[in-house]
Amino acid sequence: MSPERYEQNFGTCELGDQRLNHRAFSIGRSLSEKFGQALSTVFETGKDLKRAYEFSVM
Repeated sequence: MSPERYEQNFGTCELGDQRLNHRAFSIGRSLSEKFGQALSTVFETGKDLKRAYEFSVM
């Protein structure tokens, strides 16, 4: 999915907190840009990977 298309479809998510909105968008963008790759390669740092895992279980 192109970045413009992703922004159009998911850029307006409202989770009640601006930080959560930004994190959701960031995670979704990374996943769409590197679709099919291992999560350890999708996220550049261990911190980003951990945040993505934690976000998914909220």
